[in-house]
Amino acid sequence: MREENRDITLKVRNLRTRFYTYQGTLDAVNGIDLDIHKNEVVGLVGETGCGKSVTALSIMRLIQPPGKIVSGKIILNGEDLMKKSEKEMRKIRGGEISMIFQRPMSSLNPTFKIGVQMTDIIRVHQNLSKKEALDRAIKRLNDVKLS
Repeated sequence: MREENRDITLKVRNLRTRFYTYQGTLDAVNGIDLDIHKNEVVGLVGETGCGKSVTALSIMRLIQPPGKIVSGKIILNGEDLMKKSEKEMRKIRGGEISMIFQRPMSSLNPTFKIGVQMTDIIRVHQNLSKKEALDRAIKRLNDVKLS
């Protein structure tokens, strides 16, 4: 096995998501391939309406009707997320994989410090002290140059 393949945390292959509407079928994600390596932080960039949010929501299995993931593989740490139950996915989301939505002000409460909000989320998914969770939150903010 080549060195670069061993460190792949997330592997997405031929991911396709469709929306079924009264006006017809829309291929919102059409055959995406993506590799994210261990400790890598990735941002999806593109024009409005190009499918960034639908791609991320598909990877996290958060697509709601009339949308549907119609094909593809989503492998996280060697496990196929397409085979996970919703209960299993709830444990994975926010713990092993997460996303910052396009409009973070609708996701984060502006009356609380971001560190407090991130620390709370980290502590829900990991058995860490407040200080350890805060250190991890600060590191993640540094990773995306928001410190």
